[in-house]
This record gives sequence, C-alpha cells and structure tokens, in this order.
Amino acid sequence: MLNMNWKLEQREKEGKIIKVGIVGAGQMGRGMVTQMVLMKGMTPAIVSDINVDLAVQAFKYAEVADEEIVVANTLEEANAGIAAHKYVACGDASFVSAAEGVHAVIDCTGVPDVGAKVATDAMKNGKHVVMLNVETDVVIGPYLDKFAKDHGVIYTGSAGDEPGAVMELYCFAKAMGLNVEVMGKGKNNKLDFQGRHKDNGRNDCYVQLHRTYS
Repeated sequence: MLNMNWKLEQREKEGKIIKVGIVGAGQMGRGMVTQMVLMKGMTPAIVSDINVDLAVQAFKYAEVADEEIVVANTLEEANAGIAAHKYVACGDASFVSAAEGVHAVIDCTGVPDVGAKVATDAMKNGKHVVMLNVETDVVIGPYLDKFAKDHGVIYTGSAGDEPGAVMELYCFAKAMGLNVEVMGKGKNNKLDFQGRHKDNGRNDCYVQLHRTYS
C-alpha cells in the first residue's frame, strides 16, 4: 500500500481511472462504494444488487447526485452509462461481469454460488476479481486462483478483510524471522490472555509467534 495515494493520483491525472464493478450492495458493498467515490484514480462504475434500489441507495449514501446515477435494465444500457461516465446501478450481476470498460469486479454477496459465477464470468471477460465473499473463497478459492492464472488475470482477497488482515500479520512475522505456530481469524476483539472473554459470536485475530535461535 506504500505510495498508493500517489499512484492513484497519477492515474487520475493521466485519465487512467480504474473502473470497478461491485456485486452486492449490503453493508460491505455500500461501504466500498462510499469509500471509492472519494478516491482518486478509481471509481465504482457499476453496482449490482438483487434489489436494485439498494444499489441506487449505495450511490446516494455516497452523496452521488441523482442525475449522475443510471439504472440499467440491459447490458447495453449499462455499457452506455459507463461510457457516459455515469454511476450505473442494476439488478443483474451478469452485467457487472460483462460490462465494457470495467477492469475489476468485487463480489460482496456472501452467497457461495453467486460468488463463483460472478468470479468465473468476470475472469472469462478479462477482468480481475477481488473476493470479499469468504463463503465462495473457502469452497473453491484454489480453483478460482488457478482459473485466474489460466485467463491471465488476478484473483485476490482484500486488505482489511479478515483473511487479508491475518495474512498480512503472517507475512510480517515471517519477514521478521519468526515461526508462526497459530493463526486466528477475525479482528474485532482484543485477545483476553486471562481467559475471561465471553463469546459474542466474533473471533479474535492473532498470530502466536516463536523465535528460533540457532
């Protein structure tokens, strides 16, 4: 992530905006739209949700003006909206995977079969895929990774999401010369070393480290 702000600013100056398609306008998708609207060099070009009103509301929550939002009922309408530099909302996830000009697709649905179809369709169309759908990733993640390589694109998780966060900790620890003996998922709660933590349905995020001396 080092220097990412400058790299994105440079893309903005050069007119090389990264156009992103987002599937799923729930909490994660809406947050993604809100953040991305503020960013330079990247834009949420098209957002899909089975309830198209949620896709529209995601843009409105990000304070996008009504006249800048286009509701697409066909792929042709979606392509036209993106070409006109509008924010496109739709109810069909296949539009996101097939839309012209979209460079990367993010799946935020949490539905395994939907994530699998969105990802494979997007990669067949030459688009990179960021998988925020852990339910899909734990089932066929290795397959999707190979599928991406076979199609010359990238399949990845997200920095900040639990799998990405724990992997960053792992890589940092290994770079420091430590052995990682335990990895825990989640990042919402502090680790209670006294054992007094009450289960609230969320997991702690930690890596247990051991330094080996020769």
